[in-house]
Amino acid sequence: MKHFVTLFEKTENFHLIKDVGQIPYLMHHYFGYDSMIVTYKNSDSYSYLEDEVEGLKLKFIPKIKLERYSLSALIFLFFNAKKIDILHLFHHREKTYLNFLMYKWRNPNGIAFLKSDMGFDSLQKHDGLVPKKRPKYRVRQWLLDRVFPKLDIVSIETEDAYAYLCARYPDYAKKFFFMPNGVNFDRMYSLAPLRKFEEKENIILTVGRIGAPEKNNEMFLSAIEKLDIDDWRVVIIGPVEKHFEANIDMFYQKNPRLKEKVIFTGAIYDRKTLFEWYARSKIFCFTSIEESFGFVLIEAMTYADYVVTTSISSANEITNLQQAGMIVKDEEALTHNLNTLMQDTEQLQKVGEIAVKRAKESYSWMTILQSLHNLITKI
Repeated sequence: MKHFVTLFEKTENFHLIKDVGQIPYLMHHYFGYDSMIVTYKNSDSYSYLEDEVEGLKLKFIPKIKLERYSLSALIFLFFNAKKIDILHLFHHREKTYLNFLMYKWRNPNGIAFLKSDMGFDSLQKHDGLVPKKRPKYRVRQWLLDRVFPKLDIVSIETEDAYAYLCARYPDYAKKFFFMPNGVNFDRMYSLAPLRKFEEKENIILTVGRIGAPEKNNEMFLSAIEKLDIDDWRVVIIGPVEKHFEANIDMFYQKNPRLKEKVIFTGAIYDRKTLFEWYARSKIFCFTSIEESFGFVLIEAMTYADYVVTTSISSANEITNLQQAGMIVKDEEALTHNLNTLMQDTEQLQKVGEIAVKRAKESYSWMTILQSLHNLITKI
């Protein structure tokens, strides 16, 4: 049995249902790996271990620092690298590269798997994996030059980013692996079954960290003010940033007629309840300025929601050039298209059906991780 270790020191309970937890868990569930996440203890409870990721192990390591630098992962790898067949890390950072260098020093035959979590826009902006025009990144570039030959798999989430990396780093093109994020359809539908269009409600839904700068919820609220709401509701799910509470108060003061129509639920941690909101809704709205991958768009498409999104780097790919959703450039376009869609039942149903098919064909964890398993076996 191969030992698959995800080293992510900041793991909290919610990470277990994101890619941090789903990749090692489903590698265990689908293919029989002995999977473990190595982390600090960041949550009082990891309740998702009991139902969402049963069989996944957690290994807590102590926080050991030298001034502001963490040594915990390096110490863990020094003593345990030889027991790890596949080491899975995230993000292009100095500490990530150092951890891989330690791992490969202690276990040259181990498989080093780096999940990049970078969008095409960022890669273009930085002219590669490390910003070139900023002197403070020289150490990161120096480390990347040394770790690149030792890496076995470097995954990237979108096809355009994958093509860019292969062209930008031709000597390492064989190491790059196109691997989008996915969803576990069986689990989601067991908690909240997919509804027929006639069973859905007139709901516009959004999910995220409400008020986080990159989420651009100000644009969403401004557009809502201009909608012909009529018999529709807007449901906004997610923890609300403290500073954004004033925006919500001001919104209701300006629009008292919308108090019963626009609902902020706060964070919803119960998976069944969250998925039921997706299943009930007809439109999913996403106004982020920047995202490496719009994971919630995939969840919405899984439930046949018509996705309306801003032009984040993954939007064209996820919506299959807008066949499975719509991309808007600004608030005016968002308002106009939402008003139009709310009156167009036929279009909502048609594109919702296309969205489900798109999600199942391209974003099933089973299919995605089968490719990863095949690659690991080949290596």
